[in-house]
Amino acid sequence: MSVIGVCIRRLREEQELTLRELAKDVGVSPSFLSQVEQGKASPSLATLKSIANELQTTVGRLIDDDGSQQGDRLVMTEKQRKAFKQAGNGVQMYMLSESNPYKQMQPLLMKLGQSAASGESTYSHYGQEFVLVLKGSLEITLGDKTHIVKKGDSIYFNSSTPHSFKNMFKGQTEALWVVTPPSF
Repeated sequence: MSVIGVCIRRLREEQELTLRELAKDVGVSPSFLSQVEQGKASPSLATLKSIANELQTTVGRLIDDDGSQQGDRLVMTEKQRKAFKQAGNGVQMYMLSESNPYKQMQPLLMKLGQSAASGESTYSHYGQEFVLVLKGSLEITLGDKTHIVKKGDSIYFNSSTPHSFKNMFKGQTEALWVVTPPSF
């Protein structure tokens, strides 16, 4: 988590934003943002996306520990996948392609522990999402409607609709998640 905090601080300082300014824009307290930058706290997925949006970058760039953006690797092996663990909510996310500013979609492998969720509230952003459940089942809330998406089922929705997700399976749920435009 310290790599993410270092990247957030570096980008914030490059854009000449104070801790208080960024915290206010993201909707978190300055002390929480300071803890994230120091690697002492883990933001929710929704908060991390908000931070990336305010810093005009993607979550993928925030977790890119070597800062390289080669963009020409077509095949990514399982060993090359970059993992990002959301320790606070049981969601583990794997990048299925490298970050690249020219890509128009971002494929992810999401692994959710029992009762893991995207956060306490819904969130929205520009774009669209496609989810294929590979194992287990997800409860995906879109606006005021809740959908149960089981193994083999898929869902496609506009990301501007307030949404959230939760693992409804008694074990780990795995899903292929594609987001466009890339926000990870």
